[in-house]
Amino acid sequence: MSSTFKENLRSELDYQDITIKELSAMTNIPYRSIENYLSARESIPPADYAVQIARALKTTVEELVFGKSKTQTKKSESEAQKIQRLFSKLPKSDQNFFIKLMEGVLKK
Repeated sequence: MSSTFKENLRSELDYQDITIKELSAMTNIPYRSIENYLSARESIPPADYAVQIARALKTTVEELVFGKSKTQTKKSESEAQKIQRLFSKLPKSDQNFFIKLMEGVLKK
């Protein structure tokens, strides 16, 4: 099941911790318009507004309309691989420290 513009916009706003009011100020798009794009009616903005929103959120219109692309998924995987590669270069004592640190953070 594919995600909708409303879901993708809400997800991006939540991820970036941006409010509707802040997005409105960043884009000069009326607050009510953005609120409508997030409402149950699921209206989609005109192209110029979609571009302004995408630019403000540092994403693409395609990602807002269709969701995350395969390219981004691969990028995330390569970032995970980079972390693994760098982690393997650490001395064993530092590896143990980071493991304990991550376990402590996850217990919160």
